Amino acid sequence: MRAEERETILNNGARCLLRSPRPEDGEAVLRHLRRVAGESPYTAFLPEEVSRTLREEQTFLKRQLASRDRLMLACLVEDRLVGLGGLGPAAAGRKCCHRAELGLSVRRRWWGQGLGRTLVEELCRQAGRMGYARMELTVMEDNARAVALYERCGFVRCGLLPDAYRTATGSQAAIWMSKAL
Repeated sequence: MRAEERETILNNGARCLLRSPRPEDGEAVLRHLRRVAGESPYTAFLPEEVSRTLREEQTFLKRQLASRDRLMLACLVEDRLVGLGGLGPAAAGRKCCHRAELGLSVRRRWWGQGLGRTLVEELCRQAGRMGYARMELTVMEDNARAVALYERCGFVRCGLLPDAYRTATGSQAAIWMSKAL
């Protein structure tokens, strides 16, 4: 699905354009994902695991734009991709089609500028418009900043999955969070 473009002002005064990434953004999306994975211990993937080719990423982005149940949002500051968020079905089948799953990534330099909150709020709003009734996500247990953000946005803790992530410092649990839309 394609989102309408929208501009917002971040906490540092920067103008941020929110829009759906297009196929021609494929290189920037891949670069963003690799950078975020390299600079944050809280991603579920490593930089070398971002393995799609440019052509594969462009095809993926084209499919996202045409989808009825998926949406991606890119956050651009001065034409640089600094944040990315997405939503899609949390599970397959009619019994679960009311549930969406949220994912987002923000460049470390932009943490604390309101970008995460902007993405979460806009994705939840769009999910409701798309017919979803519930938004879900998982977050590493020790990612206190993200947990606090999600709680401020109305998410509640639903469960804990022990040993969900294996990191350089050991095992990490995942907090499962959910919000009615």
